[in-house]
Amino acid sequence: MGAKRFGGVPPIVTVLIAISAVVAAGLVAWFLFATTSSAVKTPILEVTGAYAVGTTLRFTVRNVGGATASSLALRAATCTTGGSLTLGTCNPSTLNPGQSSVCTITGTGNFADGTSCIVELERSGGRETLSFKVAVP
Repeated sequence: MGAKRFGGVPPIVTVLIAISAVVAAGLVAWFLFATTSSAVKTPILEVTGAYAVGTTLRFTVRNVGGATASSLALRAATCTTGGSLTLGTCNPSTLNPGQSSVCTITGTGNFADGTSCIVELERSGGRETLSFKVAVP
């Protein structure tokens, strides 16, 4: 008598494994597409620079997202120096992806180097709160 021989993997098992691999790859691709497409269709704002000369504070807001941010406006601001703050405007008020806007705030006192500020910006579709530090040249 010879040694026991085991057969190979039945063809139906091979087909089922191949089908499940294709279905799993399809689900992963759908998940990645769904999550990245919604993230790319959103404006994302960040402060790229802030400087103050006397009582005037200017900061640059850049749209690093994949959608246009329109009707950009300052709604609130607090800073550790500068006294009472008067909100100015952001110019331009519409930011395409990759574009920047300069916003202005005026204080009743001088801004100090390293001042921490928090601003609330409104845009079509929502509000964003951004924080930054001020440089005094």
